[in-house]
Amino acid sequence: MYGIGGRGACGLDTDAPTKSAAASGSLFNNSAQWVPSCLKDKRSVLNDPICMSKCVKITYKCVGCSTAKTLTVPINNRCNECPINHVDLSNEAFLWLEPQGGTVGIGKDATITYINC
Repeated sequence: MYGIGGRGACGLDTDAPTKSAAASGSLFNNSAQWVPSCLKDKRSVLNDPICMSKCVKITYKCVGCSTAKTLTVPINNRCNECPINHVDLSNEAFLWLEPQGGTVGIGKDATITYINC
């Protein structure tokens, strides 16, 4: 889980949308360039496919739940220490999947699929 606020590795706000993910640093293209955006503030964004067109679909059965939930969120940040089969979720995304939140720590046995948004 990561907190909200600030800009992530893609140049986008990490709290917009409130449910989002940080993907493994190994999925990022190290030769991606910063380019002007069409956002109101004209900030630059990272022209990397992982930032521009990829989402992560997570299926997870929370502690004490009888069925699994599935959530699809955009990738707007980078987690350098995360392996490919692990994502860090924004607080709201994690709490949607795991209502017990931080008392669980890390959600285990989730199915993670990278998809086009």
